[in-house]
Amino acid sequence: MTKSTPTVRQIPLFPLGTVLFPDGVIALKIFEARYLDMIKQCLREKTEFGVVSIIKNPEVIEEDLSRSFSNIGTLAQIEDFDPIQPALYMTKSFGTQRFTLLSSKQEASGLWIGEVTLLENDPFTLIPQEHQKVAQLLDQIITVIQSEDLLGDAPFKKPFKVDDCGWVSNRLAELLPISLAQKNHLLAQTNPRIRLDLITEIIEDDDLRKLMMH
Repeated sequence: MTKSTPTVRQIPLFPLGTVLFPDGVIALKIFEARYLDMIKQCLREKTEFGVVSIIKNPEVIEEDLSRSFSNIGTLAQIEDFDPIQPALYMTKSFGTQRFTLLSSKQEASGLWIGEVTLLENDPFTLIPQEHQKVAQLLDQIITVIQSEDLLGDAPFKKPFKVDDCGWVSNRLAELLPISLAQKNHLLAQTNPRIRLDLITEIIEDDDLRKLMMH
């Protein structure tokens, strides 16, 4: 049986100085015309847009901006939409599926369009014994957030899958005070068990447990 060739899709891009992981939540204030139109189209057609991070040189001129895009990103599905003014929208979206960015081009409106192939979602992978401590750390963080009624501002949403390598590694990757390049490296890791291995190493090497709990 031959392996099927990944389907190439064209999607609108929202380049940001952050990384969105599957099941993660991102709040955006939309006021530029190109993104207002993009959000309207996504809502109208019930489609997603792509979040890619700008990691190489944030000071590069706009025409060369695509050279600074990460080659890995995540589709975002709009969940909440609040047009507080005609040209100002408050939105909340969640990550659905990762993609590889093959190329990008800028339209006359200024909107970037990416040619992408989608990556498979993480298979459910039970947390192994050696990673129980980092899973417990995330559980503690969630407990603190819930006790302080901060879940509306949290970078993740229910259901909490604290027994799943992919979900736990994604949530910790969002929370860790590490570089965009490191976050993108974690996002690009297709094996959730290995992604959690890398997260555990980062936490243990940098003694980030105490930092994350304060």
